[in-house]
Amino acid sequence: MNKINVIVGTNNFGLGPVGKVSSIINASKDKFNWYACGNEFDLNIFESGTFKDKLFSKDKEKIEDFVTKYDIKYAVVVLDVVLAKILLSLNVKVIFVDSLPFMWTQADIDEGLLPLDATVYCAQKCINLTDASKKVLKQITNLKWVNPIQNFSDGKYRPFKELYNVLNVGGLHSPIGNGESYIYTVIIPIVKYFMNHNEKLIITCGSNAKNSINNVLDKLEIKNNNLKVSTLKQQDFISTIINSNIFITSPGLTTIYETSSLNKPTIIIPPQNLSQFYNIEYAKKILNKYKTMNWETEKLNLTYLDKILDKGETFVVDKIYEYITELVNTKYDDEFYHRFENILKENYANKIKSNFNINGNGADDIKDELFNLIEEDKNV
Repeated sequence: MNKINVIVGTNNFGLGPVGKVSSIINASKDKFNWYACGNEFDLNIFESGTFKDKLFSKDKEKIEDFVTKYDIKYAVVVLDVVLAKILLSLNVKVIFVDSLPFMWTQADIDEGLLPLDATVYCAQKCINLTDASKKVLKQITNLKWVNPIQNFSDGKYRPFKELYNVLNVGGLHSPIGNGESYIYTVIIPIVKYFMNHNEKLIITCGSNAKNSINNVLDKLEIKNNNLKVSTLKQQDFISTIINSNIFITSPGLTTIYETSSLNKPTIIIPPQNLSQFYNIEYAKKILNKYKTMNWETEKLNLTYLDKILDKGETFVVDKIYEYITELVNTKYDDEFYHRFENILKENYANKIKSNFNINGNGADDIKDELFNLIEEDKNV
């Protein structure tokens, strides 16, 4: 039986959405022929040969030719609204994956940031939906709730012989910069701590973030055999977490879910974008053992950001990056160094009790939705 061709695409804001694409493909990689489309995303976390072909373009005519050439009738799109809408207009059935359903307000709908008429709209289960987000979700034509999307790996496999401390920062690039402000204020103090204590540290991140971090390290003339900056294939990434001495991560929700399933004690560092401010609070109800660090500034906190959220997610994210940039050259990095030094000495906190339960893997849920669409078409 010939395999069915399926397009996947994702928003390239950070590495989290790309990780979700990888998990979804891994859940059924032998069942379909996969094609990458839309925004250019980081292919380095995928095994070679994962995609039969790729078209990194948002040109509708080029996408139409691509779809026609490979007779593509189905797509899985993670948070890339523009691609989802183009594919829907070309009569491709689109499973849209939303890992941030708690984020949205009417302002986001008014800006056209959500494909309300997706063939299947898969929202990832979350904690404490706001009233605003509940109103948004009621407007979706075919809403399905899915479990958190995760990837698993055999802990016996070790991509590195050395025992590393791991600092995971995912993707630092954003629509308004390459994350340099975050590197100077948060990443560099952590690097300095481990280098000063002669301990091994690997920074795991996307390819763009890797370039940005290495550029800053070069500017500061930080070179050390104990330091490695790497973009890892997803299986290697999970195995590196399992075998790490200390695991430190920015609060990406996918990483938090995966860390929970691995039962790995986790230190969470300050958020890079709006969703991650919420993720820190979610992590306390998801992770069995955790320590959290936030910005502890007047503007970079949820109380302040919630006051301007009615202006839309894009506006708030722009402000977050603006506020982080303001911290550069203010001695914030020295302060963060000492805060990090102190938190390493603290005990891990225990998970806060909640009604939130994970009853499966969202990657499998999405695979089932794709099979359902195919079966429905067979029966027509």
